[in-house]
Formats: sequence, C-alpha cells, structure tokens
Amino acid sequence: MARNLLIALLLLVAFGCKKKFSDDDTTLYKWKRDLYRARVKDDGPAIFYSRDPKVSRNPDAVFLSSEEVVLTEYRKDKQQDSIYKASGKTQVYKYEKIAQQ
Repeated sequence: MARNLLIALLLLVAFGCKKKFSDDDTTLYKWKRDLYRARVKDDGPAIFYSRDPKVSRNPDAVFLSSEEVVLTEYRKDKQQDSIYKASGKTQVYKYEKIAQQ
C-alpha cells in the first residue's frame, strides 16, 4: 500500500512539473536569442538541469552567441526545447522579448 502511494506521488510530481508550450502560434514577436553552453566540470558532467535556466545566476553558463529572431511564443518554446535535447542538455537558448511584430 505504501509503495503504491509513493509511486502515485512520484508520477504526480513528474507530470505536474512538466512545462507546457504556449498555445500562441499566430502572434509574431521579435526576440533577442542568446546561446549558452554548460561549462565543463572536473567532478561531473557539463549539463544544464533545465531547458530554461536562470543563466544570469548560473556561473557554469558560457555565452556563445546572440541574434535577433522573429518567432511566435510556440515556436520559441519548441526551439528552446529542441536545442536543449539535441545538444544532450549542454546548450540552451535564453530568449528576451523585444517587440511585437
């Protein structure tokens, strides 16, 4: 009984914490997009623990590049997730909204 309760609690936490993508795939925004990579550590792997980390407070983030792009909220979320997964959790995009198009 206790084991089933623990499994149910873990499933609830796992699915409750999953970030959902925005539903807005029509309104275009201009974004400043910065690419960061995780710093290599002596005692562990070079990974980010989230696809949307607080890079400004993360001393292990190394700035790579910056550019301005025009995307919807939905496409921004998809790209942010895509680079995070494709790089093996070693690279992330940080987006800052500049203006609505």
